Amino acid sequence: MPVIGHRGNFARFAFDAVTYLRRLHEQYGEIASLVRGRGDYVFVFSPRYNQIVLTEPALYENLDAASSPVRMGEDSSLRRLYAGLTNMNGAQHRRQRKLMGAALQRRHVEAYAPDINALAERQFSGWRLGQRLDLLQEMRALTMAVAVSTMLGLPPDNHGRQMGRLLQDWMDTVFSVRALALPVDLPGLPYHRLQLLSDRLERAVRGLIDRRRAQSTGTDVLSRLIRANDDEGRGLTDDELIGQTTFLFIAGHATTASALTWTIFLLCTHPGIMRDLVDELTGTLRGDPPEVSRLQDLPLLDRVVKESLRLLPPVMWWSKVAAGPVRLDRYPLPAGAHVVFSSYITHRLPELYRRPDVFWPDRWLSCDPTPYEYLPFSAGPRTCLGAGFAMMEMKLILAALLQRWRPEMPSGSRVDPGGLMVSQPKHGLPVTLARTVGLAPEIEVSGSIRRVLDLTGAPG
Repeated sequence: MPVIGHRGNFARFAFDAVTYLRRLHEQYGEIASLVRGRGDYVFVFSPRYNQIVLTEPALYENLDAASSPVRMGEDSSLRRLYAGLTNMNGAQHRRQRKLMGAALQRRHVEAYAPDINALAERQFSGWRLGQRLDLLQEMRALTMAVAVSTMLGLPPDNHGRQMGRLLQDWMDTVFSVRALALPVDLPGLPYHRLQLLSDRLERAVRGLIDRRRAQSTGTDVLSRLIRANDDEGRGLTDDELIGQTTFLFIAGHATTASALTWTIFLLCTHPGIMRDLVDELTGTLRGDPPEVSRLQDLPLLDRVVKESLRLLPPVMWWSKVAAGPVRLDRYPLPAGAHVVFSSYITHRLPELYRRPDVFWPDRWLSCDPTPYEYLPFSAGPRTCLGAGFAMMEMKLILAALLQRWRPEMPSGSRVDPGGLMVSQPKHGLPVTLARTVGLAPEIEVSGSIRRVLDLTGAPG
């Protein structure tokens, strides 16, 4: 696009990242630039490059306020909300990651299982036989309830729902292509709305932090963060807690809702696998909500979740920034160069995964990839701290749902992957609720999902 230069390619990437990434990989191989002859935006597509980028945090940094595509003032609510763990570097990142890790210890995470089971039961018991619903919206509502309860210590109704909606509105706006493309603070424009939402959200989060400090005994993640201290006895300031609260919500809600929706979509389009999974769940749990200790007795559930995260990872690409002039293999990159790596593309490499576009959970009976070949939660020293929480939450919710209901998609449903970073069906996922008995009918699916999945091939 010679007239508008690199912005044209960037717009194509922003509006349909999956298609753009696939085309780049197919045309240029394991490394490509956004524009020929320039190294300010580079895409890498192999475990070798994944490892280089992810094991050298001093060379390849997270996008912080200075390198973010989101324009934000030096002393603004937007900047404070944006300062979560994935948007900081150096000693600041190391210190806050250690404090976050203390609040997300395995024993603390597993203690939230009864709350997740109760919230799932409450939602699924309100469904009715033959009801048609949008599964994406249902999973968003459920994971939002889980996030505000376990992460923020709020009841899922009233105040919790209000806080969840405010956080969701802010997240939708901050990742809006329109707000990024036109960062002008004038009434009526998306960026102006982002500023107003940021001010509202910061006030709400500060109020929540004040209440949690006064209580001092909460078991939610935010309360544990407030009580956490580093080796010098220092805790997180209110400004630091504001950024981490936003990060916790995004990490604990949006990505998990996406992963659950895509997993159920894959089961709907593979009724034999769904039937086998229902048999495992009902035969092992006999209708009861699973305790964490019983999840190890559900090996097919584990394989289904792993395979779904391989085929349709919620975050299909991540970006790092070169801290200074670097050489990426034999290619020199300038300071500030953005390096995009994609778990989605890596997970589709035929040299790593046989029949990579096919949903085949049993590949995990013998498949044992390295962390840089399978990275739905990133990899290296900055692997997502919430990976264990997300895996547990997904398994608990799927076990509760599939023991009670069998979602069925109407044949001919159109499914188009969308989302700037967090992948989800553009138009939701319509399903009708049936009983778990029997085998679901085979269905035909239309839409661009057929360009990224082989829905005709048999597993194996």
